Order: sequence, then C-alpha cells, then structure tokens
Amino acid sequence: MNIVNWANEINKCKTDDKVGVRIAKLAGEKDFCTFITEINPSKSVNAHYHKNGDEHYHIINGSGEMYLKNVINGEENSYKVSANESFVVPENTLHKLTNTGSIPLLLMFSCPVSHLESDRYFL
Repeated sequence: MNIVNWANEINKCKTDDKVGVRIAKLAGEKDFCTFITEINPSKSVNAHYHKNGDEHYHIINGSGEMYLKNVINGEENSYKVSANESFVVPENTLHKLTNTGSIPLLLMFSCPVSHLESDRYFL
C-alpha cells in the first residue's frame, strides 16, 4: 500500500504553465490516474478540452464556477460547484474552473495521463 500526503505532493510539484496550476499525481496508471490541484481565490484553470476520455472531478474544499462548452455543437453552460460535489467533464468539452471563494479550491480529478501530456487543446 502506498499512502500519499496530498499537501506534500502539491507543495513539491511545479506549476503546469499551460493550465496555470500545480498538478500532482496521486495514484494510477497510464489509462486512468488520480491527480490533485489547488486553485487560489480569484484564479482559474485555463480553458481547454480533451478529445479522448472524460475527466472525473471531485471538489474537496472551496467553491467555484465551472464553465463548459461542447466543442462539437457549441452548447454552453456554467455551474456553481462546491466542496463535497463530484461531476464528470465529457470529452470534447471545453472546461474552465474558477475559484469564486475566499479560500483555496482543492480539486481531485481522474483522467488518462494523456490529458496532461498530449491530449490538451486550447481555443
């Protein structure tokens, strides 16, 4: 068994400049991994989408607004999200998560490793 301290992992990783936050891998293999990130108040994950595979989001702490836009049909939605909520971002959906609260938004997400390496598109 491998026990991972989330805070230690976030604090020792570098910022992913493409999306503007630090992302730490917690567990998993190439096809599906779990990561954690922290978004500071008034900051966002830069809008992007993935062509292959969904992303599972779990808000651990904080609150924000999730913007979604289907890049195939153009349908747009925004949702308020907060601690203890989970949702799935489908493939081909532009997504941007903004911290609208006064404390850091702690987010755990799971997806293929390719979402961070080669399957990330910006408009």
